[in-house]
Amino acid sequence: MIGHRCNFGPYELTLYQCEAGNVENPPPLTVGHYLEDPDTLWQQLNQGPYPCHLATITGVSESEFLPYPCLELGERFSSAQGPEYYHKLTTSLIPTLKALLTVPVAAAPIIAGYSLAGLFALWAAAQADSPFDRVISCSGSLWYPRVLEAITLPPKRSLRSVYLSVGAKEKNSGPKMFREVERCTREAYERYQDCAKTLVINPGGHFHQVTERFHQGIDWTLQEWYRTQESSS
Repeated sequence: MIGHRCNFGPYELTLYQCEAGNVENPPPLTVGHYLEDPDTLWQQLNQGPYPCHLATITGVSESEFLPYPCLELGERFSSAQGPEYYHKLTTSLIPTLKALLTVPVAAAPIIAGYSLAGLFALWAAAQADSPFDRVISCSGSLWYPRVLEAITLPPKRSLRSVYLSVGAKEKNSGPKMFREVERCTREAYERYQDCAKTLVINPGGHFHQVTERFHQGIDWTLQEWYRTQESSS
């Protein structure tokens, strides 16, 4: 199934709309970055028990996922445009996606990301004006210096759920600083309080079964979302 595609400046937005749900209990919109195979992911989600809308945004540069520069890591990480992209995402891109929907959608979107986009997702959800109260970070680059404090302390935003995952082999491959990712992800998990949370250790390395990892994360988050809806009704 092919989603509806449109361009917004340098970004391409792809939106998959579900027809389930109703005005009283509209499904949420999951906004993802670095979705490897969104068509397959949507098919998997659409066959599941938890209705949702799915959107993917491509054309985002690596520097737009960095919340702040780290000069000590070299030129690659010396420029950070995360705050600027966060502003575009929350004030322009997500409203554009919601306007494309022809059926109801829940007010708070879910943000999901892989690798550096997973780092960005956690950071974005921690901002004081964040519209996100549920976040999915698959193999997030939590080795990034000082990121644990930036995403969890002090708590700037009340989160309803946090999904974290990392590949079992990631701690044994790549540059030395990348090998800290599992330790840092486990520490991040411990820091999140007063919300539903889970940490999954997936088989393989950093880019192993990306679509399956996203599906697992979104499915868990949707299950939590619908459980909360049922308990509050």
